[in-house]
Amino acid sequence: MTRSEEQAALAKGVWCDSYNFYLKYHGRPADQQFWSEATEDFREIMKKYEGAAACGRIMLAAFSLLEEENR
Repeated sequence: MTRSEEQAALAKGVWCDSYNFYLKYHGRPADQQFWSEATEDFREIMKKYEGAAACGRIMLAAFSLLEEENR
């Protein structure tokens, strides 16, 4: 697989996982359990992509959106 193909696969995977992460927590009340579960899921997704910077940026955007929704 070329570097370009690897980057495309990473981007597709991260976008899908971040969207599923967002859907899982969207609309839920932001209690302690919510944040504990969301943080653990965030950690697992980051681990899946070996801490790739692109993954971190996209996941932080999804996490931030959830924070805004719960203000």
